Amino acid sequence: MKYKAIAALTLCALVLFTGCGSTPKNEGNEKNAKPAATEQVKSAAEKGAESKTPAQNAGNAKEQKALGALTPDQALEYMKTTKNLVIVDVAPDKAYKKGHFIDAIHIPIESISKEEEDKRYRELPAGRPVLIHCRRSIFAPGAYKRVRELRPDIPEISYIDGLPLFKPYNEWKTMQGQ
Repeated sequence: MKYKAIAALTLCALVLFTGCGSTPKNEGNEKNAKPAATEQVKSAAEKGAESKTPAQNAGNAKEQKALGALTPDQALEYMKTTKNLVIVDVAPDKAYKKGHFIDAIHIPIESISKEEEDKRYRELPAGRPVLIHCRRSIFAPGAYKRVRELRPDIPEISYIDGLPLFKPYNEWKTMQGQ
């Protein structure tokens, strides 16, 4: 019992002292980037599929595919295999400047008003899949939920649950000739 309490307190302390703005030195290290199988991404899509949003029930013909949380490895595979993907980085400015995915749209939700945040979500390209991330999945789940509510026209949406693999993706993207 004593050990469980200590473990719980340690976990709480770790959560308090980490956030989307934290970037570890080994982030994006290729040795840590194990390729995810396409089946894992498909499995996550099947498990994370959720029901229609209220706006969809109001008359939109297409159903939004809500993939939910993807592990960093699943997200890397998803990014490499999904055409016309829009990557949305909701981390603070300082973290974004330290490193981000090539061509990511930056919406620093911690430093803008809710109205501005919603405005920026409404400006995302319609009809394209969206992947949302920050650094430690502090802001990403809330952003994911909000985009789902505001944008039923986005056909597929997910977020990265964990440290994004910037280096492997950016190297791959560069090799593709963008």
